[in-house]
Amino acid sequence: MADYRVGVAVSAKVERRVAWVEANRADLQPTRVGGVGDELVRLVLRFEARSEADAVEQAMAVFDRAARMTADGSAGSNLGVVGAKVWKASHPAPDDYR
Repeated sequence: MADYRVGVAVSAKVERRVAWVEANRADLQPTRVGGVGDELVRLVLRFEARSEADAVEQAMAVFDRAARMTADGSAGSNLGVVGAKVWKASHPAPDDYR
């Protein structure tokens, strides 16, 4: 297992999902970061995972749950998630997530 960070960008229209993650998943150390002139909300989460793909899968599962809990998405839907980037915690974050 390795320590990964996953940056998730979501449409500002579903910002309630980000707020839900911040309020309910403190264990993932959610941190909002500023965007680069777009209308996205970016959140960085911490995961212990076997691989980058596993970390992204875990992040998408968190946002699936957030969609269900905020009633702004159907079960299992990641509509509103615009993108995700993953990196090892020991490496610098991508530009959009600094």
